Amino acid sequence: MWQMPIAAIVLLSACVTLIGCRSSSRDNEAVNREKQVILQAPVVTQASLLPPIQSPPPQSSTPSSPHPQTAQSLHDTNRLLQMVSLPINRTPSDTLISDGGGDLADEVRHCGVAPSRFRDLTQAELIALAMQHSEVIRALGVRVLNSPASVTTTYDPAIRASDPFFGPAAALAEFDSQVASSLTAQNNDRVFNNSTLGGDVQELVQDYVELNSTWQKRNVWGTQFDARSVYTYDSNNRSGNRFPSYWESQIEFGVRQPLLRGAGKQFNLIAGPNARPGFNFSNGIWIARINTQISQTDFDIALRDYFLDLYTAYWELHRQYAAYDAAVEARDVAYDIWQTVLSKKRSGLMGGEAYKEAQSRATYYRYTREVQTALGGGDGSAGLYSAERTLRRLIGLSPTSLELLRPIDPPAEVRFQYDLQTSVSKALFRRSELCRQRLELQNRNLRLLAAKNFMLPRLDLIGRTRVRGFGNDLDGDGPRFASATDDLLSLDHQEWQFGVEMGVSPQRRQAKAAIRNASLQLQRERSMLREQERAVAFEVEEAIAEIQSAFLTMQSSIARVDAAQQRLASSEALYRSGKIQLEFLIDATEEVVQSKTQLAVDRSRYSLALVRISRTTGTLLSDLGVHSSPCCP
Repeated sequence: MWQMPIAAIVLLSACVTLIGCRSSSRDNEAVNREKQVILQAPVVTQASLLPPIQSPPPQSSTPSSPHPQTAQSLHDTNRLLQMVSLPINRTPSDTLISDGGGDLADEVRHCGVAPSRFRDLTQAELIALAMQHSEVIRALGVRVLNSPASVTTTYDPAIRASDPFFGPAAALAEFDSQVASSLTAQNNDRVFNNSTLGGDVQELVQDYVELNSTWQKRNVWGTQFDARSVYTYDSNNRSGNRFPSYWESQIEFGVRQPLLRGAGKQFNLIAGPNARPGFNFSNGIWIARINTQISQTDFDIALRDYFLDLYTAYWELHRQYAAYDAAVEARDVAYDIWQTVLSKKRSGLMGGEAYKEAQSRATYYRYTREVQTALGGGDGSAGLYSAERTLRRLIGLSPTSLELLRPIDPPAEVRFQYDLQTSVSKALFRRSELCRQRLELQNRNLRLLAAKNFMLPRLDLIGRTRVRGFGNDLDGDGPRFASATDDLLSLDHQEWQFGVEMGVSPQRRQAKAAIRNASLQLQRERSMLREQERAVAFEVEEAIAEIQSAFLTMQSSIARVDAAQQRLASSEALYRSGKIQLEFLIDATEEVVQSKTQLAVDRSRYSLALVRISRTTGTLLSDLGVHSSPCCP
């Protein structure tokens, strides 16, 4: 008898649910747009690429670039940048990445294998290759094996933003609409000892069906709205019933508005509607967004340090090549001296004494060992091959290749002048660590504002209205109470409820502790920001001093190399004419080797100092043309 009415009930419930969902469609669309924005993975792009050490600050009185590039080289750089993209999917076979320089080498390079094939590498190619092969942000100190959790990857900001518990989407979900429905059917057959308890029947036989549909919504002011529809069907054998079976329907709407604790848009956006003191289990939209910005800033810091490590490895390899070339040149000169002394010894001429031949031979093998050390390392030096492998690891290339990477960009030799006050002001505004600390300070300030709300008592204004319907059938025509739907729509049976609810903890110990804790946290972050600003100012001054010192020492080394080469040329001429002893020629050769090696060190130091000043002032990424999401609010 009641199967057809049930179908009508289900249809009516679906209509109520659809009405509830449409009432919040505008909010849901806004929330979905918000989610699409905040859940996008960070994209690192390289809009333009100019070596950071090439562009002097506005206050510099030196030429605009220590390394002038031709239009063709800039065209090649832009062509490289168009090919740069972060890899998305990888297979295990992609672990060893070909660097485009030929097949992998069959054996590991060591000091007994002289380099023969090279792949010239500019700074522009260095950055382009690194961006193409760096899902994982590598560092000079290898940590990926010992502590992989501490390694930064390109996925980290998106992982933080998509956190289902504390991310922005989770905070927005607290304001989503909630829809629920239930349909239950019962068949009861119960015997009562007292017929009065059974409704004037000794044995109650009943068929009972109930359909519930609810919709709930909370807005950013803390207001809770709800709508509910209930339809029941009851068929029993009670003698006092007007109808053997009847339908009852009701629709009600309710609202709850916090007036003190939990009220206001600011509190709900900071802490969320279900917040507790301390925010250990939830947070609001604002705090979630700040945490996402902090994660993005951490990524920017790791990316900036990664590029600094790249330049460090690049100029270290450049220095190793210079040291190797100087050692090879000294070895060749020592070999010529040894052969000259040896020929004199075999001819019985003066200058070919046995001790001189042994001395020149020992000098030759000493420089031969220095060549081997320059290649394979030793005596506190990493060696050329080790430096080249380090650069390969940082870029993401295969460990070995038939072609050896060789930096070809010349070191900077033009003097740059930096104004201290301008550089400090720029660093205080652009430095990523300070941006991060300001975000932390803003976070703590918001938490303190929200914590003060917990001192207020809970006082809610509540209201509810309800309309009922009763009938023999769910729908149909006839006199009054023939249709429950018609009776409902007649609005003859209206009910309402209005009042206030209050709850308070008189001692409020937890709320007071939360305020004190939030205040202390805020003071701590302020102190940390002041100390970090002082530290940045010291770093900027130190970086500028390092640039000036490195330039002066480089100039001295250049003059020393020039004097040492003149001395060697003069000593060779005097030795051939027999005017000086062999020891003086060997000493002149040693002076040339030492001066060239030191010049390579000073040149690399100056070039790195120019990179570090960009890092210290917070402009390294922008100087390179590498852009990610902005870190500062």
